[in-house]
Amino acid sequence: AEVINSTGKALRYQYDDEHRVTSWTDRNGTTYAYVYDHRGRVLRGIGPDGILSGRLHYDGQARTTRYTDSQGNTTTYVCNDAYKVIAQTDPLGNTTRTEWDESSGRPIAVTDPLDHTTRYRYDDQDRLIAVERPDGTVTEAVYGDHHLPLETRESGGAIWRYTYNDRGAPASTTDPTGATTHYAHNASGHLTSITDALGHTTKVTPNATGLPVAVTDPLGHTTHIRRGPHGRITAVTDPLGHTTRHGWTIEGKPAWREGPDGSREVWQWDTEGNLARHTDQAGHTTSYTHTHFDLPAIRTDPDGAAYAFTYDTELRLTAVTNPQGRQWQYEYDAAGRLVAETDFNSAQRTYERDAAGRLVAHINPLGETLRYTLDTAGRILSQLDETTGEQTTYRYDTNGALLHAANANTELTREHDRVGRVISETIDGRTTTYAYDANGRRTQRTTPTGLTSTWTYDANGRPTGLNSNTGTLDFTYDAAGRELERRLGNHTSLTQTWDQANRLTTQNVTTRHQTEADHILQHRSYTHGTDGYLAEIRELTSGTRRFEHDPVGRVTSIHGHGWTESYTYDLAGNLSHATAPAHNAPGDRSFTGTIIHRAGRTTYEHDTAGRLTRRTRRLLNGQTRTWTYT
Repeated sequence: AEVINSTGKALRYQYDDEHRVTSWTDRNGTTYAYVYDHRGRVLRGIGPDGILSGRLHYDGQARTTRYTDSQGNTTTYVCNDAYKVIAQTDPLGNTTRTEWDESSGRPIAVTDPLDHTTRYRYDDQDRLIAVERPDGTVTEAVYGDHHLPLETRESGGAIWRYTYNDRGAPASTTDPTGATTHYAHNASGHLTSITDALGHTTKVTPNATGLPVAVTDPLGHTTHIRRGPHGRITAVTDPLGHTTRHGWTIEGKPAWREGPDGSREVWQWDTEGNLARHTDQAGHTTSYTHTHFDLPAIRTDPDGAAYAFTYDTELRLTAVTNPQGRQWQYEYDAAGRLVAETDFNSAQRTYERDAAGRLVAHINPLGETLRYTLDTAGRILSQLDETTGEQTTYRYDTNGALLHAANANTELTREHDRVGRVISETIDGRTTTYAYDANGRRTQRTTPTGLTSTWTYDANGRPTGLNSNTGTLDFTYDAAGRELERRLGNHTSLTQTWDQANRLTTQNVTTRHQTEADHILQHRSYTHGTDGYLAEIRELTSGTRRFEHDPVGRVTSIHGHGWTESYTYDLAGNLSHATAPAHNAPGDRSFTGTIIHRAGRTTYEHDTAGRLTRRTRRLLNGQTRTWTYT
């Protein structure tokens, strides 16, 4: 049997005389095969180069199935007489147990290898009505006639309420503070409006299939959306009339995108639908190759730098090789959990995990250990630095929000409202308080000294004003939501303009005294290249600066009036040479991996973890100046 896509290539399946799949071969040539026993059960899976090759062993009397993966690690499953898994033991011997309701076949309890049990309760219609976590906290749900939740009750007592129309579509959601969002639908059941808790309405115009073709914000600004025959977006026109167009492959993947300024980027895909090439607006191409099971193998950037990715036979990433040939390596335990990684500079970090797979210790390249104590929900209760003996403790409310944190030097306490927002924060006895509007936006902050600042917002949720004891700051926007003006009090303002691609084009800082005309303090204009990167800045006070970039967007030169800066990079992207007027460290740079040793007249020393410990600069008079860091 074959499945042929738009490339003309086939995904092929092979069957035996019992109509069982014996192998499949994808369009890139990867084949996976199956071997069955006389009862039709899979005994083996055979992958290319041993990838995902595994064996299964069945014990009918004990209702046990053992799966041995391609690394030789065995996971054991024990089933009840209904063939539901009641115990799963990983290759390290850690067992997770599941209890099932015999009548409904639904799980009623799951116990992890640390004996932490999560319990589930259902009503007589098999709807989940409560989840009890290992710490004893309970979340509950109450249902209506249409099997839809009317309430969810959090463990701290907060209640969310929901209503629906006669078709079961959402009509309103009310949060624990009483703030309600309303939804409206047309006769076909398609969403037509959303009204937030402050009464601001966003209108939606759906097509015959219910997909939005126009969205009007609460201020009356409309974004228009055009769609192709499959419902995919082909054009989006913002409230200012700027249109972005999209093209798609037959399989529904992006083929190209054209911005309002005419810039265009292109995506190309291989026969299996993996990204093969991306070409940006300037024609710079990033290419990708893939290995078995559609995993990335090599990424080649527009400057020719290539990164290679290596996997083990269980498809876990084991190494990333950079353009210099250096590797970032990953190690896993028999259960597939990350236990160590070694970076491009050969610095290794190791991780310790408990039986449930949770991180309990982190050892840095110097051998220094941070050890964690966790509660039954997996939250950190304490962090111990075994090198210094310093300990930090944490406490949470029943919803998991941080209430208290303390170490030998400082103490933090927090209070939250019923939705979980921080309403007060006290650090070493000094308290900052916060207030919010019904939409959850912060409207007020009062500092420990009693200074209060307040924020106001427009109907679209954008800040329009900041008022404090020292003055006011006001903001205005265009219909597309771009900031046009920022005014400080009544005398000083920053105004801005934008191009069709939403890039900043000009900025003016002006001031006014009483009845005088505006006085320009600063003017700045920006131009961009076809690649979208900044190409030029013209400034009233300092003249013109022009920028050049390499194919991946790094600045290679800056030209000003009578001066030039230049920069070069190695294959890994490290700055390898710099020249500039009055530069502190002109000249060549020396690296090992990503660790810098020398930059012009400055040398650097690092510890095993890659942290800077010493910087020495040779002065023009022959002396040196040294900084040390601990």
